[in-house]
Amino acid sequence: MTSYEFERLRYFIPSSISEQNELYQLGDKAKSCWEYTGTQTATNVTISASAVKSISDYEACVIKSLGETAYKQIYSGVRTPTYEEHLKYEQCNSGQTKVSSVIYYTNEEKLPKTTEACLKTVLTGGTFDKVRASEADVPYELRDKVNRCFGVNPQPFEEARVYKTPDAVKNCLKEDIGEARFNEINSGSQPTDEEKKKGEGCFAKLNRDQTKFLPLPPEQVHFLETDPDSINVGEVKQETQKLKNVNIGGKVIFTGSALPNSVVNIYIYSEPIVVTTKTDENGDWVYELDQPLEGDKHIAYATVRNSAGKVVRSSVLDFSVVAADDIENLPQFLEEEGAVSSQNKIIIYAVILIIIAIVVVLVVQRFGYKKEVLPK
Repeated sequence: MTSYEFERLRYFIPSSISEQNELYQLGDKAKSCWEYTGTQTATNVTISASAVKSISDYEACVIKSLGETAYKQIYSGVRTPTYEEHLKYEQCNSGQTKVSSVIYYTNEEKLPKTTEACLKTVLTGGTFDKVRASEADVPYELRDKVNRCFGVNPQPFEEARVYKTPDAVKNCLKEDIGEARFNEINSGSQPTDEEKKKGEGCFAKLNRDQTKFLPLPPEQVHFLETDPDSINVGEVKQETQKLKNVNIGGKVIFTGSALPNSVVNIYIYSEPIVVTTKTDENGDWVYELDQPLEGDKHIAYATVRNSAGKVVRSSVLDFSVVAADDIENLPQFLEEEGAVSSQNKIIIYAVILIIIAIVVVLVVQRFGYKKEVLPK
């Protein structure tokens, strides 16, 4: 497999039958990488190709679980996957959801020229200069395109993003405020004024240009100024659903308020993951998270750029959800539900065919009756 084919396969979202066939061919090439049986020298463990799923196997599993129509709609961008479809996708991927991530540069590193050129291409009409000068945020509708400039090309089931702090900054925080306090703050404990001052020194090690174009790293959000007049999270609720009388959780809905027509980043811990939304003309915002969360207890912040041009955060919000990963026999439930759904479709198709057959018979009989009564 060439480097081009590897990158093509890595970020490929098929939107036509020809591209679908191309994906199968690339998957077969990648599959050959696993077609090896040998023994590890150190552990004497036999590696069998049958024990590892290829990319085409994963795809076949997803198509079977979702149904071909839903699969095409999701992968062609017609719609986003539902919570239950996320669960089925995870079962095909060993219970995991892949999330695209960006690792921040330090102030000792420069943005690659290709990244800067990409940003200038995406952020036209003077927007690039305004964002770089902290006079504006990346427009909401261009968020994904800007992420791609930093190497992120999310797939349909990657709803959230991960922005990682470099080790140099993390180590600075652990040394200056102590590892125990670092962990406590990341779990929702509020830093003291002294700890905030120490944190500022550590976060100054981040590449300043990059922080203008991306949401701030999750570790930094804890140290931001709280500004309830500019941003708040009003409520978090979960629309739970049952499968065979078992609560399997459901999408989580975040609501709040901020400055009108502003970009809002929502940070959800303990993953931590980041999603982005926008307020309306009244300053209200809503975000529906279909991607299942791991674990039942979480905290969340929302951030916005205030009228003074400074990024501020809401108060911390604690919330709990029904987590699908804590449910026993979930794969079995999903398989049974899928089987029942297929059976229901077969029954519906059968009923439709019977109705069509009855209509045809009645029409033929009526036509034959009219033909018989016609005078000779």
